[in-house]
Amino acid sequence: MSWGGFTLAELEWQYNPRETVPEYMTCFERFVRLSDDTRASVHHMTDIRYGDGPKETMDVYPAAEPDAPVHVFFHGGYWRSQDKKDYAFVARDLNAAGFTVICPNYDLCPDVTVAEITLQAVRCMTFIYQNIGDFNGDRDRISISGHSAGGQIVARLAAHHWEDSLNDANPFCAVVPVSGVFDLEPIRFTSINDDVRLNAATAADNSPMLDAVPHDVKMMVVVGSNESPEFVRQSDAYAAYCGREGLKVPVYKAWGANHFTVLEELYLGTGSLFGHLKRFLQR
Repeated sequence: MSWGGFTLAELEWQYNPRETVPEYMTCFERFVRLSDDTRASVHHMTDIRYGDGPKETMDVYPAAEPDAPVHVFFHGGYWRSQDKKDYAFVARDLNAAGFTVICPNYDLCPDVTVAEITLQAVRCMTFIYQNIGDFNGDRDRISISGHSAGGQIVARLAAHHWEDSLNDANPFCAVVPVSGVFDLEPIRFTSINDDVRLNAATAADNSPMLDAVPHDVKMMVVVGSNESPEFVRQSDAYAAYCGREGLKVPVYKAWGANHFTVLEELYLGTGSLFGHLKRFLQR
């Protein structure tokens, strides 16, 4: 049994970036070095708790001045791996530009389900919304982004009914899914599902492509031009899905970037998309 006319081996290559990017460990090692340098040079607060789960904590890189724009970044790792500390580098240049930047953790599969991770992200954003003044942030200028699984997380957050908990239908001034997975069904047929444990029903329930279209929010989708065809297709398809309901979502392809180096093109000041990101996140 397979999906979309692909063999199981082809699906593994399309959806497992460690297959697509042979030098993935070099990318991870570079991220760790950049993140170590960021924590050594940028004022921050670590492991601020937003919920009761073992990993429901966040690191905050507060702006130097109060009432600053806020950006929250959810790391990837296919809901089963990675840690906020290794993605601190995304905060460096946004913080230098005057943003309060927040990097949350969340519990990982198989200890929790993908649905529970979404609920943790909702708790995280509720805490941030209610307490951002303590971190020099402006509640009216909160933006969110996420990479890979984090892209799925922020797409779900954009569609969440916030008026039920925050009395604010649209608490985000901008949403940026990066190299996201928006239809989870093909993940069921890869080795990733050994940990994620999706079935047909839970894959559908957690797919932004089958969710309500996000509220009237400013959104752009980013993907590397050298990512697998399926990652590029999913980004294009999600933008088109939102567009059918009138939400204009541009897709930016970072030229020459793979599933990992796309982060450097977007979040580092030397990257090809950083200037655009910085402008896009401002309300």
